[in-house]
Amino acid sequence: MFELYNERDELNKKLKKYPYILEENEKLISIIFTSVDQKAHYSMICKNTSNIHDLEEELYKEYPDFSHSENYFLCKGKIINKFQSLESNGIKNGDVVILNQKND
Repeated sequence: MFELYNERDELNKKLKKYPYILEENEKLISIIFTSVDQKAHYSMICKNTSNIHDLEEELYKEYPDFSHSENYFLCKGKIINKFQSLESNGIKNGDVVILNQKND
């Protein structure tokens, strides 16, 4: 019985090292954010089920100047729906997502 507790504790320690828990049909992908003016260039690991709206917060921590403007994102020439999953937007591992600032 004691061995089972030790094994469980070891497994929990290993799980805590990883920031993501993958559910069924989820996988980790890496996407690269870059801005049109090339002031931002940031690689991010996320789930294929993540959406840009949720990832923006992490991006803006690295590049706070962009958080003060209204932005939209492009991938492969198409405007991304921020509230749909990366997969729904056709974004795959290694894709580049371009941050654009709306000009008034």
